[in-house]
Amino acid sequence: MDQNLSYYRIDKLYESFVSSAGAKGRYFFLFDLNEDVAKWSPEAVKDLGLSGQYVHHQLRTLEEILSKDDIVELEEDLKAIRQSRMTKKETKWRIRDKEGNRISCSVKYFTVKDYVGIPAYLAVAMTSHGVESHTDPTTSLPDQARFLEYLKQLLASGRRAIVLLIGTTNFAEINALYGYTFGNRVIAALAENLRLLSGGRGRLFRGEGTMLLFCSESMSRQEVCRLYDQQKNYAAQLLSVDETRVAVKLSAGVVMVDDPKVDAHAILACAKYAQNRSETEEYGEPVVLKNDYLNHNEKTLKLVNTIRRDVEDDCNHFSIHYQPIMSGADGSFIGSEAFLRWECEPYGQISPGEFLKWMENDVTFSRLGNWIIRRTLADGKEMLRRYPNMMLNVNLAQRQLENPEFKQVLSNLIKRFEIPGQNLCLELTDRCRNMNMEYLKNEVIYLKSCGIQVALDGSCMMDLRLLRALPVDLIKVGRNLIAQLKKNEKDRAIMKAVCSFAKETGIKVCADGVEDAETLALVREYGIYAYQGYVVSQPVPFEEFMKLRLK
Repeated sequence: MDQNLSYYRIDKLYESFVSSAGAKGRYFFLFDLNEDVAKWSPEAVKDLGLSGQYVHHQLRTLEEILSKDDIVELEEDLKAIRQSRMTKKETKWRIRDKEGNRISCSVKYFTVKDYVGIPAYLAVAMTSHGVESHTDPTTSLPDQARFLEYLKQLLASGRRAIVLLIGTTNFAEINALYGYTFGNRVIAALAENLRLLSGGRGRLFRGEGTMLLFCSESMSRQEVCRLYDQQKNYAAQLLSVDETRVAVKLSAGVVMVDDPKVDAHAILACAKYAQNRSETEEYGEPVVLKNDYLNHNEKTLKLVNTIRRDVEDDCNHFSIHYQPIMSGADGSFIGSEAFLRWECEPYGQISPGEFLKWMENDVTFSRLGNWIIRRTLADGKEMLRRYPNMMLNVNLAQRQLENPEFKQVLSNLIKRFEIPGQNLCLELTDRCRNMNMEYLKNEVIYLKSCGIQVALDGSCMMDLRLLRALPVDLIKVGRNLIAQLKKNEKDRAIMKAVCSFAKETGIKVCADGVEDAETLALVREYGIYAYQGYVVSQPVPFEEFMKLRLK
C-alpha cells in the first residue's frame, strides 16, 4: 500500500480515539494490523522514548518495550483477533520507559473492522500506574530484584543461607494447550503450595519467567531437598486449576551460600545453572552446588564472582582468538570464527566451556556478549582490509537475543566499524532452542533483513524444530560427530543425511573440528561448503592470526 494512503487512513481513525490520550500517564496507539504501522500519542512518545508518533515495524517495537510474558499474551490475542475470535480485552502490561524502568499499566484494546468485516486496526489505550512496586502481580510475591536485595543484605551481615530455585519444565506446553491466563494460575498455585510447605522457614520470591526462588537461613541441604521433593510430587500429581487437572514437571538448583565475599548476582547465576542441569541432565532431580564444585577445589561462586566483576570492569582479562574457515571446494580462506578466552590469576586460563555455562544465566552476559561483538568487529575491520570477501563468524546466545536493546547495539556497532552485513555470520548457540520459536524466527528474519547470515552451531544442528522453522543460511556439523567419521558408520550416515538435506533446502554446511588430512578428505566427499579445525590452525590471538599464510 502507498505509505501516504496508509498514514491518511490511520490519521483519520486516530483522531476519533485521542480525546483523553494526551493526559499525563495515559497512552494510546492505533495499530494497522495489515501494514505493521502504528500511530502513538505524543505523551507515549515522550515517556517511552519512541522515535516519533509514526512507528514502522510496530510488533518489533512492542517486543522491545513490553515484558516477555506480555508479548506472549499479545501474540495469542492477535491470532484470536485475526480469526475474529476476539474483539476487545482488558489486561495489564509492564512497559519499559525511556529510563529503563518498568511501568505497570492497565490496558484496554478493541478492534476496528474494514468495510467487509475483517479486523484491520487495533486500538489500544493504556493507563500508567507508575514504576512497578517489585511485587509480582501473578503470585503477589516480591520479585527477583527484591530477592537480590535480600541476598545482598544477608551476605553483608555474614549470615549463611541456602537458595532453592525451582523452574517449570513443561510450561510452554501448558501455555500452548490451555492459554496464557491458565498458565499464570498454575504459577500462582505452585507459589501458594510452596509457601504452605515451607512453613515460614524461609523467604519466597518470584524469579524470571516461571521460576520461584526460596531462601532459608535455618534449613539444611537435606531439608531443602526434601521440601523440593514435596513440591515436585504436588506438581506431578495432576495439579487442579479451575477444575482442570494438569501434570507439571519441575526442576531445581540448590546453592549453599557461605562466603560473604561472593556477589548476589553470582549466586543467582549458579542457581540458574544448577536448575538448567536438573532439567536437561538429571530428569528433574535437584542439582546442589557447593563452593568446591569445580575440579582442583576451585570455588565456583568465587570464580563466577571474579568473572562478573571483570565484565563490569570492561572485560580486562578477556580476549578473542580466531580460527580460519576454509572453502570445502578448493581449500582457500573464506572466513574466521571468534572464540572467547579468559585468563586471570590465581585461576590461570579457564576454558569458556567452564564459565560460559554460568555466565549465560547472569544479567551481565548481555554486556559480555556486546563486548565480544565489539571486539570481533574491531578486529574484523582490519581483517577485511586484507581479505575483503571473508566472513566473520560470531556466536550468539539466548540472553543476547532476548535483550530488547541488542538489535540497536548490533546496528550501531556495524555502522561504527563499517562492517557490511554480508560479511557477518551469527551462530545460534545451544540455549537458543529453549526460546519461543515464533520470537526466535522473527529475530532471525530481522538479522537476515540486515544482510547478516545466520548459522546453527553444532549443538543445534540436530534439532529438527530449528531446521524446519528457521530460515538459516548455514549448518555447523559439530566436532563430536566429525571426530567419529573415520570409525563410525552411523556417524557417516548422519553426515550424509545432513548434507543431502542441506543441498535440497539450499543451506550450506561447515564441518567443525577437522583435525587431520584423512578426516578432511572424508568430509569433502560429502560436498561441504566449508571446514575448520586444527588441520588448518587452532584459534589464535588476532596478531598471530594476521601472520598466518592464508591463500
